[in-house]
Amino acid sequence: MANPDIKTNDCWNKIGVWGHVRPRCPELEKVVHCSNCKVYSSAARQLLDRDISPEYMQEQAHILAENKSEKKLHDTSSIVVFRIGEEWLGLPTNLFQEVVQFRSVHSIPHRRGKILRGLVNIRGELQLCVSLGQLLDIKKGEVQGTNVSKGIYERMIVIAKEGVRYVFPVGEVRDIQRYSARDLLAPPSTVIHSAKDYLCGMLLWKEGGEERYIGCLDDALLFPALERGIT
Repeated sequence: MANPDIKTNDCWNKIGVWGHVRPRCPELEKVVHCSNCKVYSSAARQLLDRDISPEYMQEQAHILAENKSEKKLHDTSSIVVFRIGEEWLGLPTNLFQEVVQFRSVHSIPHRRGKILRGLVNIRGELQLCVSLGQLLDIKKGEVQGTNVSKGIYERMIVIAKEGVRYVFPVGEVRDIQRYSARDLLAPPSTVIHSAKDYLCGMLLWKEGGEERYIGCLDDALLFPALERGIT
């Protein structure tokens, strides 16, 4: 932002190469172009040596603050929060393909186990249905959905990564939560089921005056474990 107290003789915009006033500057015959003229160079030094105005400082501070806010937003991650039994869990949002109503699972002859439940029809295609609760050793629990305005109850979640797709049932699906790496907490020692082996951390989730801990599942560990569990 220019300082209005500094008066610049911008002859180059009048009788110089960028001007339209006639006659032209007689010095042009010697220097050919205004950028070679001492007057032009002196004006440039004057502009560079001037004090920075408070208005300019304020404007640049505002720009830097906006850039920092944008960077902070880019540094965050997001998870979809869901419940299995009485445990609240989350998986990266980019893994989710859709959430569907609970539907029948068709068993696979000689292939049914604790992890592999069978096949389920998702939009006309048969997909592998697994039990995430069994893998994580989570009991079914007694928590039941009572407020459909807060969650979507008894659903199936479809996740995919690098062409591998799994479907698994959940008791409840809530919403998307954003967080930064510094928000992650270490899993407490009270976690006795196998979920702690697949967590990258815990998030404190506050809702309606209540505090809950969400176990953030590490998909780099979860997908190989599911693959081992169905073979």
